[in-house]
Amino acid sequence: MAEYYNMVLNEDELHWFFDHIIQKPLEYETYMILLACRGKKLTEEEREYTKVGARGEMMREELIRCKGGHKQEWNFDIYRQAFYAYNCDKRSLLTSAGVPYPEHAMVVYSVINPTNEIDCIEDTFEHYNKERKNLTAAILRGSKPGIQDHLVKMPKVFEHMKSCHASHASRRIWLDFDMDIRKEYRVPAVFEEAAAALHRAGEKLFGRGNFAIIKTNGGFHTLVRKECLTFNPNNFLTEVYEQADTLNFHNYIEEFVANDSSHKSRDGNNIIKRSALIPTPGCRQYDTYPWVVNKEDFE
Repeated sequence: MAEYYNMVLNEDELHWFFDHIIQKPLEYETYMILLACRGKKLTEEEREYTKVGARGEMMREELIRCKGGHKQEWNFDIYRQAFYAYNCDKRSLLTSAGVPYPEHAMVVYSVINPTNEIDCIEDTFEHYNKERKNLTAAILRGSKPGIQDHLVKMPKVFEHMKSCHASHASRRIWLDFDMDIRKEYRVPAVFEEAAAALHRAGEKLFGRGNFAIIKTNGGFHTLVRKECLTFNPNNFLTEVYEQADTLNFHNYIEEFVANDSSHKSRDGNNIIKRSALIPTPGCRQYDTYPWVVNKEDFE
C-alpha cells in the first residue's frame, strides 16, 4: 500500500490566504513555494537514520503563474495545485539515505511577494557565463582537476535559477515582520499577549485590513502592506514592545526582525533579512499549520 505525504492540512485557511494576501501575478511574475525538512525538529537518532543534517534540507520548489497565455487566468484552483503537488507518494521524495522525510519535521514555505522571472533569467545567464569563463580558463591552463570541477558545476546552472526566486522580488506588496518566541516561553498566555501587542501596534500604525498576523509554531509573522510603511520598520518593532501588557515582554522574544532587503537596520538585533519567506497558512508546519489570527479586520 502506497503512503503519501499530507501537506495541506486546512484548505479553508489556504483559501483565505489566497483571497486576501496573494495578488494576481503579472505576465513576467511567479510565486515560489518550497518544501523543506528542518533538522532541528529531528532527534539525533532520526538525523542519523534519515541523513538529514542539523540545518535541514530544501527539497522541492514549485512556481505558480497565471495560465491561459494572453488570457492570464488566475484563481484559487491554479494556486492550490502547486501545494497539492506535495501530497505525493513518499517513494517519490526520499532522503539521501533512501527513506521518506519525517512529516513532523516538514514545512511548506511561501515567498509572499511575486518574483521577477526576467531578473532570474538574467542572473542565471550571468552565473552561466561566469562558470563558462572559468571552464575555459581551466582548459587553457591544462588543469584537469579544474576542468572536472567546472564540468560538474555547469549542469547545475538551473539549480542556481531556482535559488534566485527568493531574492528577486518584482513588486514588494507585503513587508514581513518575523517574531520568534523563546522555546521556554511558548505557552498559550505568551502567544496571546504577543498577538494582542502585535494587533494593537498594527492597528495604531497601519489601520485594520492593512496587516495580517500569522500564528506559527514558534511565534508570529506579521505581513504589512508596503504602501502603509512610510517610516522606519523598526518603529513597528518598538511599538509592539510598548503595547505589550508585561514590562519584561522583550525577555520572551528570541528575535524580532523585518524581512525585506530594501530596508537596512542599525538597531542591534533588528536585522533586515533578504527575503520574506513564511510558513504557509493552512499547510504543514511540523504537526500543525499556521493560521491568520485577525481575519475579522479584513471583513
